[in-house]
Amino acid sequence: MAKARKADSPRGTPAYMLTWGDMCTLLLCFFVLLVAMSSTDINKFNLAASSLHNALSGVLESFPSVMITQDVLQPRLGGDEQNKHLAIDASQRIRKAIKHENLDDAIKVKVTESGIAVQVANPIGFDIGEVEIKPELMGALRQIAAIIGRVPGTQIRVEGHTDDLPIHTKSFPSNWELSAARALNIVKYLASEGNIDPARLSAIGYGEYRPLVPNTSEANRMQNRRIELFVDYLEKKTLADSPAASK
Repeated sequence: MAKARKADSPRGTPAYMLTWGDMCTLLLCFFVLLVAMSSTDINKFNLAASSLHNALSGVLESFPSVMITQDVLQPRLGGDEQNKHLAIDASQRIRKAIKHENLDDAIKVKVTESGIAVQVANPIGFDIGEVEIKPELMGALRQIAAIIGRVPGTQIRVEGHTDDLPIHTKSFPSNWELSAARALNIVKYLASEGNIDPARLSAIGYGEYRPLVPNTSEANRMQNRRIELFVDYLEKKTLADSPAASK
C-alpha cells in the first residue's frame, strides 16, 4: 500500500507576522507622537554639546578680538561650568532688556570665551566728537548694570573706538583721548548709577586703530564708532600662573 503523501506546508509568512507587524507600526506611531508633543530645551542641549566639544578639543586660553554679531554663541572654554551658565543667562537677560528699550538693532550681545561682550553702536551712544552719554542709552545701561552686577567676582572692561576722521580740539588732541573719555564716562555711569564696585571696572581707549571694517565710507565709519563692554566670568590664566613659570 502506498504511503500517504505528506501535506504541503503553507506558503508565505506565518500568520502571526501580520499581528506582529501591526503592533510594531502602532508602537512606532505612538513614539512619533510622543516626540512631536515634547519640547527640547535648546539651552541645555547647547550646553551639553559645548561640554562634549570641550572634552574632545581642549581649552582655548586666548582672548582674541572678535566681531560682535546678533547671534549668541556658546562659550568654548572649559573650567567653571557655573560661571559659563551665568554668562549665558546674563546674555539672554541683556538681550531681553535692550529689546524692551527698542535698542536691539543698536546694541549687540555675544558670549565670548571668558564671559560676554556688549557692543553699543553710534549714534545711540554718543554724538560725533562728543563724550556725553546720550539719554536714550542710559536706560539700557542701567538695566545692563543690574544684570552684570549680580556676580561680584566678574571683571568689567569698557573699550572705546572711533573712526579715522582726525580730531584736534583743546579737550581731545586725538581720537585716543576721545575714545578713552567715552569709555571712562561709561565706567563712571556703571559705578554711580549701576552701583557696580569701581574695583571691578576699567576703561580703555583704542582710537581708530582697531576698526571692525575699513574706514572707506560713512556707513563703515559709523560701524567703527562704538563702545564695547566685556564682562569676564572666567578668570584668564597669566604667564605667572602657568606651571612652566614656577619652574
